[in-house]
Amino acid sequence: MLQILNEAGGLVAPLPSELGEDELISLYRLMVETRLSDEKLLNLQRQGRLPAYYQVSGQEAQVGAAVALAPTDWVFTAYRELGVWIARGMPSDAHMGLWKGVPDDTEAWDVQRFHVTRLNATIGTHLPHAVGHGYARRFADRVAGDEIPGPDGVDMVIFGDGATSENDFHAAMNCAGVWKTPTIFLCQNNQVAQSTPIAKQTGAETLADKAIGYGMPGIRVDGMDPLAVYQAVRQARQRALDGNGPTFIEMETYRFAPHSTYDGTPVYRGRDEEAAWRARDPLVRMRAFLESKGLWSQEEQAAIGEEVNANLEATVTRVENRPVVGRDYSPRHLFEKLPKLIVDQLWAEEDDLGLPRSTFSKDDLWNIDAESQVAGATERLDLTQALNRTLDRAFKNDPRLITLGEDVGLEGGVFRVTEGMQQTFGQDRILDTPLSETGIVGTAVGMAMAGLRPIAEIEFAGFVYPTFDQIVGHVARIRWRYRSEMTCPMVIRLPIGTAIDSLEFHCDSPEAYFVHAPGLTVVYPSGPYDAAGLLAAAIESNDPVLFFEPINLYRGLTEEVPVVDYTIPIGRARVRRHGDDVTLVTYGSMVHRCDAAAELLAAEGISSEVIDLRTLYPWDQDTVLSSIEKTGRLVTVHEANLTNGFGAEVLATVVEKAAYHLESPPVRVGHLDNFWGPTQLEPHSAISPERIASAARRAMKG
Repeated sequence: MLQILNEAGGLVAPLPSELGEDELISLYRLMVETRLSDEKLLNLQRQGRLPAYYQVSGQEAQVGAAVALAPTDWVFTAYRELGVWIARGMPSDAHMGLWKGVPDDTEAWDVQRFHVTRLNATIGTHLPHAVGHGYARRFADRVAGDEIPGPDGVDMVIFGDGATSENDFHAAMNCAGVWKTPTIFLCQNNQVAQSTPIAKQTGAETLADKAIGYGMPGIRVDGMDPLAVYQAVRQARQRALDGNGPTFIEMETYRFAPHSTYDGTPVYRGRDEEAAWRARDPLVRMRAFLESKGLWSQEEQAAIGEEVNANLEATVTRVENRPVVGRDYSPRHLFEKLPKLIVDQLWAEEDDLGLPRSTFSKDDLWNIDAESQVAGATERLDLTQALNRTLDRAFKNDPRLITLGEDVGLEGGVFRVTEGMQQTFGQDRILDTPLSETGIVGTAVGMAMAGLRPIAEIEFAGFVYPTFDQIVGHVARIRWRYRSEMTCPMVIRLPIGTAIDSLEFHCDSPEAYFVHAPGLTVVYPSGPYDAAGLLAAAIESNDPVLFFEPINLYRGLTEEVPVVDYTIPIGRARVRRHGDDVTLVTYGSMVHRCDAAAELLAAEGISSEVIDLRTLYPWDQDTVLSSIEKTGRLVTVHEANLTNGFGAEVLATVVEKAAYHLESPPVRVGHLDNFWGPTQLEPHSAISPERIASAARRAMKG
């Protein structure tokens, strides 16, 4: 274990040569400020002025890690990194406001200035972001402007021992090892994850032992020794800058306090254990060293205490007197432009509460343009060809684009959508990843945070579940979390649907899960023409887009697609067939089943209007409601399970906003609440034109 200062503050190894007297004193002052700030925050919580707080007491040697970095480096933090935040120069308003739970002061926590990410509440899920951010550094020399972090920096991600049990830890370490990213993994092993001791987290002798399996060195360091922590990080940083890839550092430390202020008195450790670790207190150790060198005195200790306390008192006053924000504060930061759906919801809340309606300028709102006809020559393409051509052209026009996923490179994806692109754009832009959905999407989040515009592919939509936390917890939230100071412009491509004669998970329809998550745009085209125009729009979007691609239409359907580049407005439905008697609302491959059903109904004298939603969020309510005013009857159709499927949202909206136009109860067509049967069982689940026509007849009868 690397150690420079022993428990008594004596040198047991040479001091880092670049640390002079002023640097040593500054490091200690930062540690004192951390301890005093920690105590202040705890007192505020005990007074009922903070909802909760996670103490850092005992782990102040983390300051050494922050001091070892350069301003060009980024730090990805979880929540127990108060000393790192302070050492990076962040004002006390930042951490005080965070724990106070008041609206963010973006000047205090200026992520682009301090290069420190915000609180990450889900354990370990931020690790892949640091890897993706580090991967983006190799693009700095080819992207105009300074938005991509340069190759002269590294990315350090800090986490606790409990995070090493999470799948995100494996995904991040594995990707970093394969890609040789300039990443420092700093594990604060404080011996217990909430109440679970390290012996129940791993069967390895040390956490550092895990590193060798990922092709990187694992370093153990005395985490109560700030100088040893400094040196370990400094050496790892130089190793990364030299092109030798990532390093895992196990910082063996101890938190003197419970997991959090709601944890109570720890019952999972004894007094003898606590006493032994308190004898290794990093502040006591560092102060003893400075005093032995004549660099610190009692007077200076008292002076810094008074200085920090005065600053914290002033900070509390400022933070507690921040102006109260309105109900519109939070939704304003969800998308670049606010969808009409959210504005209507907000106004309905304000009306119900008797509050004045929030006001929005035209520039605040997501105004969905009318779709224009694309003139000129066309070529007949299937869905894979249309998508491939769109991707190819976009990559030629925008050097920030990168696509990543399993088999997307050499093989061109299992459906050949990216075929030939690796030969054109290179292996670093058409990136074959390890088999890890969490790694694919998690690293893409970091790439997007760094200024790239990644397009992640999941081989089948049914394989998306392992990365659900990354999508809902980060992809959807980055803009909202950073109040638009940082965004996540990325596309996730998801092949979806049935009639492919395959096995379980290969034909799942999980789209409704993601429509329910705030911050995501969800697109689901039904053919080559729409897919090309919508994918082009998704790539241009400054917000994250989930792009579902019907597998059974990849090769089985061709359409005339304009030769020129074009986009289709996201959020605009298409009336594929006009009718007067019943409205069929659908999307994806079910559009063509509804077309066939409409033909069956036409033979019976029933006139059907078929609406292809194309976008599920934000969806085109106006087109559907206008149709209901005309027909008075509604049938929704989708492949997904019936309960809480997207058809339920359409039906609820129609009943809420157009009930008096309905002449009969609406009818839903979907898969029964069961898993799609594999291969020979699949026909039992298929939604046929005859079944849709039967549902329409029920709607006609009322």
